[in-house]
Amino acid sequence: MLSPLKSVISDILSPLTKFIVKTGVKPNHLTFLGLLTGFFSAYLIALGQLMLGGIFILVSGFFDMLDGALARSQVLVSEFGGFLDSVFDRYVDVAIFIALGIYGVNWLYIALAMSGALLVSYTRARAEKVIEKCDVGIAERGERLIIIFVGIATNYIEPAIVIVAVLSHLTALHRVLYTYGKLK
Repeated sequence: MLSPLKSVISDILSPLTKFIVKTGVKPNHLTFLGLLTGFFSAYLIALGQLMLGGIFILVSGFFDMLDGALARSQVLVSEFGGFLDSVFDRYVDVAIFIALGIYGVNWLYIALAMSGALLVSYTRARAEKVIEKCDVGIAERGERLIIIFVGIATNYIEPAIVIVAVLSHLTALHRVLYTYGKLK
């Protein structure tokens, strides 16, 4: 759902990416910072520091947006960079879900949300081996992180995780059906 905004976000972040490139920072450096802040977020959540952990979810998401914007705007896009970004995103997703389970969210809900989140990524990666693009669906990573943050901020964490679980599996199913339609 947020995918169509990538070019708009890149335009908004353009002045920042122009500054960053002058410092010698590369997209993969920002990807690594996203991983570190995501892990720190998970650590804080597991300790019960939910609001601070939620803020670091947003910081991690910002680095995730910024690395792609920098790569696109400065023509630094690389296949390895995209691969690394995707792998690090999955590590952060899993860490946040485990941290929420440690905090006390029902483990069944965690398992359903985490499996859905992983399947969203997997269905896209697998589909794009047989069709050109498969970025359809309502709950890509950005949406899931926003839902989790709102759940933390409003103290409705468990319902937020249930929403992530349902929407993630619907997104994965949408991608299966979309790919089937494209191949037919």
